[in-house]
Amino acid sequence: MDAMQSFTWREFLIGSIVALALYVAVELLAFLRASRKPRPRPVHEVRQAHEAYHAPELRLEKTGLDALREELSELRDHVASMQKEIDRLRVESEAPAPYSQAIRMVRQGLGPAEIAVACDISKGEAELIASLHKGKSL
Repeated sequence: MDAMQSFTWREFLIGSIVALALYVAVELLAFLRASRKPRPRPVHEVRQAHEAYHAPELRLEKTGLDALREELSELRDHVASMQKEIDRLRVESEAPAPYSQAIRMVRQGLGPAEIAVACDISKGEAELIASLHKGKSL
């Protein structure tokens, strides 16, 4: 018990102040470390991290792009086949139908009997066409 009584209030106060100062110093160092700005990463590290993070999205975009290219190719083929069909139908429609040919023949001055034979239509049809289109011009 003599050891306990050998400390005076003054020594106890000084010891407490030293312990408190040590505690404050440790906390201050921890605070300064935490608030310190991180050093900037080099550009190549940032780029690598960005590419690694977005790599799955880029693969999906490339896959989607390939699918779009394939669909575009199919659409171009489809348009080309449709254009061929349009051209074929245009050629067929330009072939003279019997009535269109009969109208042209009436305008040329041919009679109903000649028109009926040339267009393979009845004489009554040829007469009707002649009466409707006689004297008319394009």
